[in-house]
Amino acid sequence: MLIQFKFIFGVVSSMLTEYNFKILALAFLGFQVLYIVYYTFGLYSLNPFVKLKALSAGDKKLITDNFPVYSKLPASLKEKCNKRIVWFRSKKKFIFYGEVNQKEELKLLLSTSVILMTLGLKNYTMTRSLLRIVIYPSKYYSRISRRHHLGEYNPRFKTVIFSADTIWEGFRISDDNVNLAFHEFAHALSFEMIRKGSWEARKFRVGLKKIKELFLREGYAQKLSDSNYFREYGMTNLQEFFSVAVENYAETPEIFLADFPELYAIIQKMLSFDFQVLPEELLGEVAVES
Repeated sequence: MLIQFKFIFGVVSSMLTEYNFKILALAFLGFQVLYIVYYTFGLYSLNPFVKLKALSAGDKKLITDNFPVYSKLPASLKEKCNKRIVWFRSKKKFIFYGEVNQKEELKLLLSTSVILMTLGLKNYTMTRSLLRIVIYPSKYYSRISRRHHLGEYNPRFKTVIFSADTIWEGFRISDDNVNLAFHEFAHALSFEMIRKGSWEARKFRVGLKKIKELFLREGYAQKLSDSNYFREYGMTNLQEFFSVAVENYAETPEIFLADFPELYAIIQKMLSFDFQVLPEELLGEVAVES
């Protein structure tokens, strides 16, 4: 047996000449480079082997139960919404750490959140700002910030991180203006728009500028604070206020419009979508394709 092994080893060794060895080494190195590029630039969405799974009747019921605006969408706009949800759920990389229950339901809720928020925009894929979604069972410790978090957006790694129990809590109470999914995805959207040169991105940045001008207007910031309508955390900076305002915009649009109509109109223009009244341009120019 030993003699046979030595013979086979000798034959293989003779075949692996220095030239062949270099070819194998280059091939291995090329594979490693492709893997790094695939992971770093989030090319998961371009993977042709990832199949798009259509929404089931159960999926649509879960969406309807958690997003009141979904049932109000015209048929053509709902079809567009469904296609985008399917794309996002299938093409974005979801990573679960620890014992996370109801993974598929969480993927659907998160996908629907970001798609409804961007339904009025052409750019919903957010390839510049969002490559992966990481989900922990509950509050987690971030090695980057060295703090415990319920959720965060990391622009450097183009990653949104969530705690599953906080996501569920955000949807359990639908009108408390606290929704981690909308909040963190709003951060990602803002980062996406700041880096792009498209017309809708420029319109988005104009909106941020107008919100900043409102803050600088005498008495306006105090009015926001005194109303107790927006969470105090939103007063941290402009980006945090936008994310907090999106939570309110999605959960209690009627109150938002009644109490802060000017601010409401700015956000409506930034997103080109209204969570209570659909803009005429959306109703008249709805594209069925994604």
